[in-house]
Amino acid sequence: MSRKRKQMLSVRGSKQWVAAGTLLACAATNSGPALPVRAQDTAGAKGEASRTLPVVRFSIAPGLLGDALQEFQRATGWQVEIPDQGMLSQLSKGVTGVMPAAQGLRQLLAGTGLSFKLDGTKAVVQIAAVRSSVDVNERMPMPSPRYTEPLRDIPQTITVISKDVIEQQGATSLTDVLRNVPGLTITAGEGGVPGGDNLTLRGNSARNDIFVDGVRDLNPQTRDPFNVEQVEVTKGPTSVVSGRGSAGGMINLTSKAPSLRRAIGGSLALGNADSRRGTLDINTSLARLGLGERTAFRFNALKHDAGVAGRNAVENNRWGLAPSLAFGLGTPTRLTLGYYKLKQDNIADYGIPWVPATNNALAAYRDRPAPVPRETFYGLRDRDREVLNQDAATVRFDHSFNDSMELRSQLRYGISGRNSVATPPRFAGVDTTVVNREMRSWVAKDKIWDSQTDLTARFTTGGIRHAVVTGMALTREANERINRTAPNSPTTLLNPNPDDGYTGLITMTGVPGDITGKTQSAWLFDTAKIGKHFEATGGGRFERFDVRGVNTAAAPVRQLVNMPSLRAGLVYKPVEAGSVYASYGTSQSPSLEGLSYGTANTSIPPEKTYTTEVGSKWEVAGNRLLLAGAVFQVAKDNARTPGILPTDPPQILAGRQTTRGLELSASGAVTRSLRVLGSYTFFNAKIQNSNTPAEVGKFFQNTPRNAASLWMTYTARRFMLGLGPRFMGMRYGNNTNTRFVDGYGTVDAMASYRVNDHLEVRANLSNLNNSYYFERLGGGHLIPGPSRYFLLTTNFHF
Repeated sequence: MSRKRKQMLSVRGSKQWVAAGTLLACAATNSGPALPVRAQDTAGAKGEASRTLPVVRFSIAPGLLGDALQEFQRATGWQVEIPDQGMLSQLSKGVTGVMPAAQGLRQLLAGTGLSFKLDGTKAVVQIAAVRSSVDVNERMPMPSPRYTEPLRDIPQTITVISKDVIEQQGATSLTDVLRNVPGLTITAGEGGVPGGDNLTLRGNSARNDIFVDGVRDLNPQTRDPFNVEQVEVTKGPTSVVSGRGSAGGMINLTSKAPSLRRAIGGSLALGNADSRRGTLDINTSLARLGLGERTAFRFNALKHDAGVAGRNAVENNRWGLAPSLAFGLGTPTRLTLGYYKLKQDNIADYGIPWVPATNNALAAYRDRPAPVPRETFYGLRDRDREVLNQDAATVRFDHSFNDSMELRSQLRYGISGRNSVATPPRFAGVDTTVVNREMRSWVAKDKIWDSQTDLTARFTTGGIRHAVVTGMALTREANERINRTAPNSPTTLLNPNPDDGYTGLITMTGVPGDITGKTQSAWLFDTAKIGKHFEATGGGRFERFDVRGVNTAAAPVRQLVNMPSLRAGLVYKPVEAGSVYASYGTSQSPSLEGLSYGTANTSIPPEKTYTTEVGSKWEVAGNRLLLAGAVFQVAKDNARTPGILPTDPPQILAGRQTTRGLELSASGAVTRSLRVLGSYTFFNAKIQNSNTPAEVGKFFQNTPRNAASLWMTYTARRFMLGLGPRFMGMRYGNNTNTRFVDGYGTVDAMASYRVNDHLEVRANLSNLNNSYYFERLGGGHLIPGPSRYFLLTTNFHF
């Protein structure tokens, strides 16, 4: 091997940004470095070297192998040579504790397929005997400290969508990202709730269960993934982890963070529907500025302007930036400062109307979508507007006391705003095809102060190994809201003109609503490893939720609830790479969990949801592919239902709803060239009891019985090809099951070519079959998904 090929690992090494696809392509064509395989190297290092080399205190967090090796060199003074810079793109589990240098390096390389041999105080990384090439493992650790075990050993269904998948698919919104999660559906803004990422998970609303770095993101926004490292979707009640709500699960967005690697990357994209998008991602050490070798800065930026393919007049225009600064990387004490801003100026899409059940002019289409072309838009270009703004500042402090105890504390202040005018279309009468352009308008502002502290301790008692997490959170959320109204404007069913003028007077209705919620919560979890084959996990959370203020009807609002929640699970591990588990969890959903976004009834206690799940997870194909399957039940025994007695409030807790289902999934590398992310979900979600007789025995609205999603990529030399078929079964538009939309299937495709180490060109074609389907369902209207959509992207990285 030439000296030129054995380049020294360096922060300034421009070869460090070699994509994982490069390694896979080399493996597929046998063009990678021909290295000797020495199975005995690891054993040798463990022997004499471990006894004689210096003992070092390590505190290297999980992350990219390149960052971990840089920290290892600083801590030990060793020089690490590598035969291929592409190896740096792998993930390392990190290392914490006091141990010989060789043992620390062994832990850094664990699970990567790499081993090393010693040459004095120089370590040369080589391909291990168990593999003939490097495989990239996309499964990042769960970012929340409340999950102490790897994904394989967590007794709950969790889907993780990595940054690589987000980029490969050309995803430009959270909605695009979550198309990888079958069974997760989207609801159109309605019923006093504006548009945005209104999600339904396992048959239950998850509108208030979207989190960013573990902090609730309450304001109804359309979120962009430009600063997202990965998205985790945890299914089933999770109040014990996230707090109130989460009856169907939670969605967490993990933000990008600084590292010590120097990297400059970005993308420029053009597509149909006037799509233009640019992103920038800069990461660098600040050692040259005299701010310390362990200080790093990262800056992400976005500019996005686009319509929606197949939809007239709709616009999505936004820009964003996200700087962050980290101190003490690779040391026991780390401090990270971050700021996030996203500004949007859109024309919202409220789709097309349902044909009412009483309509005589379109009797053949009663309780079906109006029979109009996909592009039909009933809004007014000069009146409709959706101005959104998000700002968030975060301080995160991490300290490792030793290899068995760690503290994390995070403080965030966030402010989000919405000023929107939208046009939901409604039929004007039972004997006409005239459509009224109604108006929905909100001016809303949300503020949040959130402080969370977690302490993790690992210890052994009586031969049982424990991982205990305890912590507390203090949160203050404030919501201000003003509603506006205006006269309807009639138009035709088939030929509405978005450039029509509007002369109606827009006026404020009611009074400004101002509601504040204060939450104090504490939790304790323990995962106990009993022998080699059993793990027991359990924990609880207690939360005090105090809400008060005035709503937009000038009525005082007051609710104080104490909410305990539980989680328990048992895991059997017949082998290290597999697990079989059973779990149980609870959640509580107060009526004011969304503050002024849902104030139907403040006098009733929270709804309680219980989940049981039995499943199995296995890492196969050299631990590169994770296979999982589970059967589950989500039951709500005190669901809200209308009061029927004269003394009843508007709602009482007398309903019963149950979701039973099956989920199968696969994620990772099938071979060194073929990767997959796919899952299938079956739901049997029914209403067992309701004070609305027509709902009893019916299926949940907007919840399909069958749904599936698959994303596959194949790498060959410099090329990568991707294919993504998806299927969504029939869904009902109401809980009486009289209104429905048909199931649909779409196919996405991708092709990319790596021009050189710094430049890649990628083409994405979404909805290849040009299916006319409905993505978002509401009570009075529904919104079509995009038509065939093409995006050409140039990615650069140095």
